[in-house]
Formats: sequence, C-alpha cells, structure tokens
Amino acid sequence: MDATQKIERLLDEAYTTNDPEEMERIARIILNYDQDNVEAIILLADVTEDSKEKIVLLQKASSLLERDLEESPVPEEIAFLDDELGMLYVAVLQRLGFSYFSEGENEKALEIANEIMEVDPEQQTLGRTLFYRILVDMNEYTAILEECLKEREPFPAMLHSKAIAAFRLSGATMPAYRALWEAFAADPDVPFHILGYYEEPDEEAEEEELESYSLAMLFEDAWLTEGDASSANWIAGGTILLGLAASLFPPENTEKMLVLADALGLADAAEDIMVKLESRQDWSVLSQSERLKEALKLLSEGEYLPLKS
Repeated sequence: MDATQKIERLLDEAYTTNDPEEMERIARIILNYDQDNVEAIILLADVTEDSKEKIVLLQKASSLLERDLEESPVPEEIAFLDDELGMLYVAVLQRLGFSYFSEGENEKALEIANEIMEVDPEQQTLGRTLFYRILVDMNEYTAILEECLKEREPFPAMLHSKAIAAFRLSGATMPAYRALWEAFAADPDVPFHILGYYEEPDEEAEEEELESYSLAMLFEDAWLTEGDASSANWIAGGTILLGLAASLFPPENTEKMLVLADALGLADAAEDIMVKLESRQDWSVLSQSERLKEALKLLSEGEYLPLKS
C-alpha cells in the first residue's frame, strides 16, 4: 500500500469517527505523510480548541486551495458550489470567517463573508448569516435595515439582526415590536435558547433543533449585551409572553414566569393574552406548533410590550 492509499484509508477512518481525539490523531498521521493535505488540515482545525491555532490551520488550507483553484479554475458553466474544489474552498472560508469573528477580527471576517456571498447567490452557505452578525457587532444598524430591504426571502439571522437594529435605533417602538415578532416567528425556539429556557440539544437531536441552538448561541451576545439591560429585557419580555401565551413552560414554572412578567411590567399583558387564547374552545386540542402560530399572530397584531408614546 503506497502513501496515497494509506492517506485515503486514514481519511475514511477520520470521517467515520465521532471522537475528537481520534480525529486529531488520524489527521496528524496523515500530515506526517503529506503536510499539505487539505482535508487533514481541515479535520485538525475542526477539533482544535485553540482559536488562534485554528485560524493558522484554516489560513493554510485556504492558501492551498487558492493555489489549486488557480491551477484548475471552476469551469464557467458550473456553479462554484457545484464544483468539488469550489465547495471545499467555501467550506474553509466559512470556518475561517467565523473564527475571525470569534476573535473580534470583524474586518477580516466581513471580507470573507463578502467573498462567500459572491459565489453563493442561492444562499446555500452561512455566508449571509455571518455577514449580518458582523454588522450587528460593528453597530452598523442603518446598513442592516438597508440590506434587509434587498433580501428576496427573509431568514432567521437576517430577522434577528433587523430586530436588534430596529430596537437599537428607535427603542421600544412599533417598528421594533413588529421586527421582534417576525424574528420569533422565523424560529420560535431561538429566543428560548438565548435565555436558557430550553436545554442544549444533544448530538442525537434533529438537525433543525441543532440549527436553532447554533443560531441562538450566535446571537446571544448581541441580544444580551453586557451593561445594557434594555435589549435583554426586550427579548426577555417577548419570550416570556410567547411562552405563557402558547403554554410552552412546564406547569410548575408558570407561576415563576408570571412573576418575571410582573417584574418587566407585563403582568396585565400576559394575563390578557392567556385569557384570550385559553378561552378558545379548541385551545386544549391544538398542537404546540398550532398554539405557537396562534400566539404569535395575536402578539404581533397587538401591543403587548410597553412601547414609547
């Protein structure tokens, strides 16, 4: 068995293991055979906890793939992401962009997000999610609202960015109120994960649940800004109202949530919306998703959070 065959066998082993230590061990063996093996470098970056080391590895993988793309460009008649090399390059860029962002290197992260978006017009990657999250971190709230107007279809990261931008620019106004419920409706699990009301999903959870949790962790710091309780209270108020309205909290926690609602000045609003929904003859037979839909409709059409006069 020659070195190429050994590397292919080792890569197969690496892709079938869920053990980070084993993946690291295999990746390092491959790199002993071929120090420029891009797949091994990516695998090593994925299991590396040191963020600076991760960035160094991803920079190397990116440079190697750029060289390969110069030598073998993606044919014009093929979409960039439909090409195996192109797809791998974007996967590396995506990892590198989020790594830069986590290190506070927003300018570098934004440059990468823009590069990804150029080759991903159908938004198959997280490039646009990263783009909006960086703009939030840079306090580019007006730019966010302008970008939102250009979108063909809304998506959760855009809607959370819009909700944050609207609140930061105008405070508790009707535009911010509507934007909040739009963000909640796009993925109702996200605010409950942000506030810790839902537990972290395990590795066996459905992909949709894992995506909701990942998005919540990405936007947690943006909503719960240290030293600024206003946006935290805004999302908390909305989340508590939605949870009470749709009967999402366990019965033993309902009283606690009502106390929190009272502390936020929402006791009357919570009681009002709960009475309106629970008095419906069909309420007890609705599924959780149906209750959420009805609660979100009622909340978005009313004025249940305290707004500026």
